Amino acid sequence: MALEQGNTIIKTPTYMFVSCAKEDGIRVNIFSATYRTGFTNLRKVRLPPAAQLTTTFTLMDTSEEQVFLFLENKGLETPLGSVYISDANGRSFSLSLDNVIKGNAVDFERVTSLDGTFIANKYTPNMVTKMAKNARKGAIDDWVDEE
Repeated sequence: MALEQGNTIIKTPTYMFVSCAKEDGIRVNIFSATYRTGFTNLRKVRLPPAAQLTTTFTLMDTSEEQVFLFLENKGLETPLGSVYISDANGRSFSLSLDNVIKGNAVDFERVTSLDGTFIANKYTPNMVTKMAKNARKGAIDDWVDEE
């Protein structure tokens, strides 16, 4: 199947994703297919309204018969985006974690000793974290989170 204006293809053993530029040349539509169809049945993924602003995507994990997808949907001037999780077909996505930080890479890591567990670095603008150090021992006594 040919997709006009396709500009990125990502394939794993289970899923294939293709992004195509929208008419504005900035945002993209994302299409997916699975190995069950021989990767031939590319269909547009269903994303929540906030995800429609995406300019690019990063496939984070596909190992649990679902897809974790990072979308840069906060605008071109910010290092923040959102992680979405899919159904087993990789077609319907819902928000999993908002305001995830992306520098050179997305701060999203799989915990190998705990199936289905991931760690992500999330930005929370109103959170101030303080560490009180024990001057004698140089150890951290406690963490205090204030909003």
